[in-house]
Amino acid sequence: MADTYTWNIAQLERKLSDGAVYTAHWTVTATREVTGEDDLTASGYGSIGFGEPDPTHFTPYADLTEGQVVGWVLSALGDEKVESICNGLTGQLDAKQTPVDASGIPW
Repeated sequence: MADTYTWNIAQLERKLSDGAVYTAHWTVTATREVTGEDDLTASGYGSIGFGEPDPTHFTPYADLTEGQVVGWVLSALGDEKVESICNGLTGQLDAKQTPVDASGIPW
């Protein structure tokens, strides 16, 4: 089964004067189902700033949804950066599923 990526918003920063959101702090969790074992997960965190809102498309702070803000984040990051983030998480899942390094002591 393919890896799945779940994007969430951890925090928003906004202007109190008008409720305009200027920064979103996001998380993304990659999940891989492994037959007969617990799912593997890897996650990332970041933040992205936004410019001044378009007054013709302004959504009041109280009316925002997480899905809407996730859409803003993905759009602001751009396809190339989103793909890079997902590829990095896939690499972490690969390393968990088939480790190539280990640490410890032999005694």
